[in-house]
Formats: sequence, C-alpha cells, structure tokens
Amino acid sequence: MYKASFAACLLASTILSVAPAHAQVADGAAPKSASSEAAPQIQAEPETGDIIVTATRRETRLQTTASAVTALTSADIQSRGIVDVQSLAALTPGMSFGTTTGAQAHISIRGVGSDSVVIGQDPRVAYYQDGVYIGRPTAQLGGVFDLERIEVLKGPQGALYGRNATGGAVNVISKAPTDQLDGYFRFGYGNYNDLTFDGAVGSGLTSNLAVRLAIHLQSRDGFGKNIVNGDDVDDKQAVGARLSLLWKPLPNLSFLTIADYNRERDHAYGTHFLGQSNPAIPILGLKLGGTAIPFSFDIASDTTPQALIRAWGVNEKIRFDAGWANIQSTTSYRNSEASILNDYDGTSVPIYKATSYERAWQLSQELTLDGKVGRVDWLVGALYFHENLFLKTVGPVSAAIIGGAITDFRQGQRTGGTLRNDAFAPYFELAYNLTDQLALRVSGRYTTERRFINDVSSFDTTRPFLPDNPILNRPGFPRNAAVRFNNFSPSASLEWKATPNVFAYVKYSQGFKSGAYNISSIQPPFQPEKIQSYELGVKTTIPSIRGVLNLAAFYYDYTNLQVSVVRGTLSMIENAASAKIKGLDITARVEPVRGLVFEGGATYLDTHYSRYLTTDPLYPALGIQDLSGRTLTQAPKWSLNGSVQQYWLIGESKLTARAEAQYVSRVYFTPFNSPVLSQGGYTVANASLRLEVRKNWSLEAYVRNLGDKRAVAQSSSASGLWGSPVIATLIPPRTFGLRAGYSF
Repeated sequence: MYKASFAACLLASTILSVAPAHAQVADGAAPKSASSEAAPQIQAEPETGDIIVTATRRETRLQTTASAVTALTSADIQSRGIVDVQSLAALTPGMSFGTTTGAQAHISIRGVGSDSVVIGQDPRVAYYQDGVYIGRPTAQLGGVFDLERIEVLKGPQGALYGRNATGGAVNVISKAPTDQLDGYFRFGYGNYNDLTFDGAVGSGLTSNLAVRLAIHLQSRDGFGKNIVNGDDVDDKQAVGARLSLLWKPLPNLSFLTIADYNRERDHAYGTHFLGQSNPAIPILGLKLGGTAIPFSFDIASDTTPQALIRAWGVNEKIRFDAGWANIQSTTSYRNSEASILNDYDGTSVPIYKATSYERAWQLSQELTLDGKVGRVDWLVGALYFHENLFLKTVGPVSAAIIGGAITDFRQGQRTGGTLRNDAFAPYFELAYNLTDQLALRVSGRYTTERRFINDVSSFDTTRPFLPDNPILNRPGFPRNAAVRFNNFSPSASLEWKATPNVFAYVKYSQGFKSGAYNISSIQPPFQPEKIQSYELGVKTTIPSIRGVLNLAAFYYDYTNLQVSVVRGTLSMIENAASAKIKGLDITARVEPVRGLVFEGGATYLDTHYSRYLTTDPLYPALGIQDLSGRTLTQAPKWSLNGSVQQYWLIGESKLTARAEAQYVSRVYFTPFNSPVLSQGGYTVANASLRLEVRKNWSLEAYVRNLGDKRAVAQSSSASGLWGSPVIATLIPPRTFGLRAGYSF
C-alpha cells in the first residue's frame, strides 16, 4: 500500500512540475525560492544572519527579541534531520520529549512539562501549527514536514500565548505558496525497512493566486517483537498531507487557506516492562507463571499494542494592511481521534488490557491588530477557543486479581465522558522606545473559561465481561458539573541595545495552566497552576567569526503545581503546594574558518518542591510524606548538546559532514523521585554526510543514536492490583540509512 503511494506521489510531483510559473503573487507571500529555469551554483554558507521570528506575535529579529528562543530555518531542519518533535528536542537545550503508552506527546522546557500518563489532559507547553493552538497532545505527533521555520519559546508565555504555556511554546510554520514554481522530493531507506517519502510542489496559478501541496509518508518495521505471537511492536505507518492556497485580491489584502491531514496506524506506544515498582509487591503475571522481558524493545504480551491516530484541520488566515494597523484574523477548525490498545500488566498472562479512546474537535477564532504611533509599538488581540472532548476507557480484567481463574474475565474498568471548554481571552502589548537603544515593553492577557464535564466511572469485578453490559457506576456518578476559571497573566521587559552586536533584557512574566476535572474521579476539580518568571538575558553577535553567544538566567516561582499520580486504577491530577526552579541557558555558534561550524548549548536546572504533602501509592503504609526538596519531574539538572559541521565546495558540488551529540542527566518521572521510575544520565550521538550538486540533487547518509543507547523516554507504575509493574516507552535504537532528493 505504502509503496504504491510512493509511486503515486512521484507521478503527481512530475505532472505538477511542468505547470507554468505565473507573475508574482505580490507582497505577503512567503520568500521566493529558486526558479527552475536555472539551477543556482553552490555557494558558501552566508554570513551569520539574524533569523526573523514571530515569537512576539509580530516579525522581529531573533537577536533583538527579549525572550530565549531557539529558531531553526528550513535549511536547519533538513540538514539536522528533524522529522518530528522528538528529533527537535534532541537539538534544543533545555527541551525534552517523550511519548506515553497513551500516545501523548510529552514536551518539557526548562523542567516544566506534562507528566500525565492518561489521555485527555492539557499540556504545559503550547503547541502551534501555523498560528493555531493544537490542544490535544495526541494530535501533536505529526505535521513536521515541508516547514519554513520552527520556533521554541522558553519560559512562561501567558501574555501572548495564553493558557497552557507555563513551560513555553512551540511554533511550527509550514512553507507558504509563492508565485514561482518550486518544490522537492526526497526518498529515504534505512534499517528496520524504514521507507520514507517527502515531497512538495508549489506554483502561481494566476497573477494573484498560488498553491502548494506537501506530502509525507513513512513505513517502517518494528524496533521489537511480541514474542508471544511474533507481531512487530514500535513500528511506524504514517501519512501526512498539507494543501495551502494563497490569494491576494488586493496589494494590501491576502487570504491564506491551509488544510492538513495526518494519520498513523501501527503497533506503536506499547508498554515495555522494566521491573517492580515496589520489591515487596510481586508482579501478578510473573507469580502466575507468565513471562516478561525487562528493558527490551521486545515484549511478552498476550495483546499486541495497537494505535490509530487521525488529525485534520482547516485554517483560514486573513491579513489586511490598513495603513494605521496590520489586521490579522485566524479562524480554525480541528478534529482528532486516537484509539490506543495496550497490555498494562506487562506480562504474557492475560490479566488486564485496556482500550483508551479520545475524540476531540476544536474551533478557534483570533483577531490581532498591531501598529506604531510615534515611539510606541502596540498590539491588541482577542481569542475565542472552544473544545469538545470525548474520552472512554474499556478494560476487562482477569478474575485472578481476586483469586479466581485467569481465563475468567470480569467487566473491569469502564470510565469516560465528555469534557467541554469555552474560553475567551483579550490581550495587549505596548512597547515604548525610550531612546533608540532603550525600550520598555508591557503586555497582559485576561482569560476566562468555563469547563463542563459529564462522565461515568466503574470498576466491576462482580460480573463476567460482556461488551454490552450496563455500567455499574461508583458512588457520585454519573456526574454533570461545571466550573469557571479566571486569570490575568502580565509580562514586562526592559530592553537595551547596548551596541549593534549586543542586546540585553530583563523580563518578568507569568503563565498559568488551566484547571479542570479528573475524568471519572469523584475529586473536585483541580485548580489552575501559576508560574512567575524572572529572566535576565544577553544576546551577542561576533561578526568576525560569524559567531553568536546568547545567555539567559532565570528563576521560576511555581504555585498550585498540578501533579499526576496513579491511585487504584485511576490516574489523576492533584495540586501540589509550590515549587522553585533556577537555571541558566547558554547557546553558541561560531565559524572560525569558512566552512567549519561549531554549535552548542547547555541548560542547567536546580528544581525542587517547596512544600508538597501527599501519600505514595506504592508505599501507602508510610502515610503522608513531605516531598519538600525533591526534584521536579522531567527536569534534568544538565541538558547539553553540541555539533561540528564542515563543508567543502567542490566545483558545483558541496560536501557536508556533521556530527552531533546530546547529554541528559538523570530524569525523574514521579515527584517521589523513585530510582526505578527514572532514567539515569545518558548520551546520544548522530552523524551524517551530505552531498549536494548545484543545489538540485542531494544524497545523504546518516546514523542516529550511534552508540545504540537504550534509554527510557517515559515511565510510570501501573496499578497495584497487578503488582505495580513499571511500564515505559523507550527512545529509538540505532537507525541508519540513505536519503536522496531533488529540488527545483
């Protein structure tokens, strides 16, 4: 199926590539790419330039933006092999990424990230695709192809990006259509029979209308096997497509329509067994004679994991230059669903398997106006956001947990319901240029949102399992409730352009992660968490060696922190009292001689809970524990990365060699800082060799995870009813292959 799709994509690219190029679409289109009429000669890398970013909701230069931002251009994305959020995180100091057994993207920045192990919870790092917030972590795993730029914003972004941006924000910006005929196609083949295709073609259709189509396909065998039935696990079968249409009826008016679709259907996100959470509690499946394979890509499971994820959306962006202001309207509808089947007891004995289902749709409308009056740059905006989310988990359980026969399956867990959210948020930003070198910037956002829930909850060991059995609800269910949350998130910065090559700032900002209900848990709604950030930054450019050195020191004061814990058969969020984070960010780039580039970055974190009283589900006999001083989850003390790249010009060709490495110190996955629910420090190295011929043809050989390091991406403890086994997802093993491409 996928091989046929590859051939169809190549044929479509060939047909479209002969379409004539038309006159320029006009201002407002994306920067032009090279025409196919004459292939440009290979040139040396340009002088170190300042990337244009939109981190402040308007175009600014990276080196004069008062925020810690990692920005990667289209060329960076291609040369560094960024194909998903995980590969992005490996190249961004202070950013970590993992996926749960529920297929949720866990993005963490500077120790602030999601620790929930169940579907339906909100993230702490806001994810934006072409200016549209994507609320579901399960819908953040695709779409990283044919990109113009990726921006990673570090630190709370509450004023301009709103709720659920306590850790930061990730902006993924796709390539827009241009008037010129341009495009590319790239084929790849690697170990595990990894077959990939990426391609795009765009062109002007009339004097004011342009179109672009991009496609991504991947088919890969599994990294491991289920030894019980021989099925692949952790394979990949994914399809992505994006169609963009740019219409400019007037010189000062443009309409950009983007429709995208992503689908994954495979045996990914399976539970890998790591061992016992509590040595005193035996693993039930092993006690009954089952098998488990510790810390391996292979699994021993009575059920092979199954994942089906679909996400699509339509985005309409209207821009109008009114002279006195730039006006932009962004209207979006998004729809996603995820169905995940997993064996959560970690063994070959059929004790507990569950299917979690999530279906969501969201509608958002945002309007912004920005302009300049004298020495004042101003921006005002408002966002309306509506999300409707349906969740369901069905998990039959063996009567063995109550001393019965293994083959006697009981009704088990039936939970789920509907969560609805309506949010409205006006915001503003004012920047007063005190002098040509000194500016004061203030901004703020007021958010009001109403959360609704209608859910059921049952854990039934009394009746044999039948799919149509009516639910026997726990006390307090079914539930129908609502709650409102309000928040004001301000930000202020003083910015100083000391010299043309030195920019410094001091910044105060706030952010908040929304409160909500725990699905199928009788607890009252958990409250919003809030974070206050104090940051001092210096950005310097060194033209003589085409160098950049940026530093940022920061301090976070975290209150009402939301923490994920597993109690009984339910995973839920509870509010911790407070936490503190101190840290330092450093990024550097230097090209001492033409063609030789060194890059590196480091993030140091000192994190701890200030006061957090709770009970450990694994050791309930210890009673209430004080976790003050414990390290926050997903907050490694050190996160380092570095690379060296050398290129040589050989006539009309260019040969580039690149090596890079990332080191991450110990990461804890629970606030109790249990060693068995953590990953020790490890290093992953990558290498590539790329040949370009007249910027048209390219051939690249690559290897990822050169040392074949085995490490945990995310882990958790399953229910004590089957022995609290540690289950996890793992980082990819060593992969290598070839990629060949053609650009026009």
